[in-house]
Amino acid sequence: MREPPDLAEDAIVGALQAGFGIRVAGLWFLPVGNDADSWAYRVQAGDGPEWFLKVRSGAAAMPGAAVPAYLHRRGTPGVLAPLPTRAGEPYLVAGRFALALYPMLDARHGAEAGLSSAQWRELGAILARVHATPPAPELTRLVGRERYRPSRRELLPELEAALAGADPGDPVAGALAASWQARRAVIGALADRADRLGGELAAAPAPQVLCHADLHTWNVLVEDAGRLWIADWDEAVLAPRERDLTFVVGGGIGHGLVGPAEEASFLEGYGQVTADPALLAYYRCAWAVQDIAAYGEQALLSPTAGEATRRAAVEGFEDLFAPGNIVDLAGP
Repeated sequence: MREPPDLAEDAIVGALQAGFGIRVAGLWFLPVGNDADSWAYRVQAGDGPEWFLKVRSGAAAMPGAAVPAYLHRRGTPGVLAPLPTRAGEPYLVAGRFALALYPMLDARHGAEAGLSSAQWRELGAILARVHATPPAPELTRLVGRERYRPSRRELLPELEAALAGADPGDPVAGALAASWQARRAVIGALADRADRLGGELAAAPAPQVLCHADLHTWNVLVEDAGRLWIADWDEAVLAPRERDLTFVVGGGIGHGLVGPAEEASFLEGYGQVTADPALLAYYRCAWAVQDIAAYGEQALLSPTAGEATRRAAVEGFEDLFAPGNIVDLAGP
């Protein structure tokens, strides 16, 4: 989100000091990310180290912290794990929010830095270790299982209604309404295709493994020394391995992110695998539907989204339909 959450900075500082034993010398909000339920801060500890703080709405559970903590304990390399609280938990609760604290790395996103052939192989090897790690029962209950229905699919009718009744004086709603209307037939066809493919796959489900489920190179961090870290495990789920392979095999989910050479290097590290084309087709279609609904939700339905977040959501929505991006890739 581009605006801070409804959580006072004094409350954050007090929670970090009580939960982690960290004396906070500085706290800065970072206007990054596209998740309507997440916020980020840079934390300066009084004794020197800096930390990356992730705040999520809803205090029931934080799979994005629990999963990497579990993988780290199992010795999986390249997983950016949170700092344990004083009680040994991967996150703490402050009111209506969950807070997780991570090392602040001197690193860039893989999408910006680019990955060498060796780094693509390393990424493949890390993911192979993740997929081979059996989840503990408590983790299984936390992350859930693939149900072959796109995330936020149920929001599409609500968004259609919201657009039809949008305030004519709201320029953001007006911009999204015009863009949505121009693509309404495409959106409907994508949703129908996701429903059909998902129903067919649910009738004969494939074996499931622990998946990151958001494994594009914007969630891969590259340190200056070249070391890789997989971050942002909020979407983790038990699903067929194609849930993650979709981000690499056959061009990934967007123009310019993965080419044939990168795919070949990745598979050298992961191990040669024949991905199920039906699963790849479903996951690309589901990803398109999910992102369409997510950007619409941010622009129209999220009560915490400010003007900057809403405008960025409309831009993100329109980018989905650019040549070579996910809607194009998800087509029949």
